[in-house]
Amino acid sequence: MKKISVLVFAASLFGCGVTSPVKEELGYEGQNSDGLAVSELLETLKSNPDVQVRVDRGWQIAEVKSERALYSFTPETHPAHPSYVKRQIIQKEGSIFIETSARCGAEKNVCDQLVRRFVELNNKVKNSIGDK
Repeated sequence: MKKISVLVFAASLFGCGVTSPVKEELGYEGQNSDGLAVSELLETLKSNPDVQVRVDRGWQIAEVKSERALYSFTPETHPAHPSYVKRQIIQKEGSIFIETSARCGAEKNVCDQLVRRFVELNNKVKNSIGDK
């Protein structure tokens, strides 16, 4: 199981200035078996009454307000399944960031594609809010 960690800067989400450009590298922390397996984490989140879980186009999305985080679990038909991507709003040094991490059960190139897609989504959110 690969654990991927990428920091995407999205300071304009809350009207804060960006001090650094978007980090384009996909930084693997290497093989990581710490923590719960993807399916175990999903079941843990589903059993927590403070977590809202919904299904959108086959993806199971868990919103954890206490963490300011969204977990997106791949559908069974996705090439990266079983995997999840966690996006968390982080405030650091007066700026707001979206920290994106993933646990991926597929080959590296498939995991890279999964993470790139979420980085693109983060950038679209940042750009759409910046245009307002």
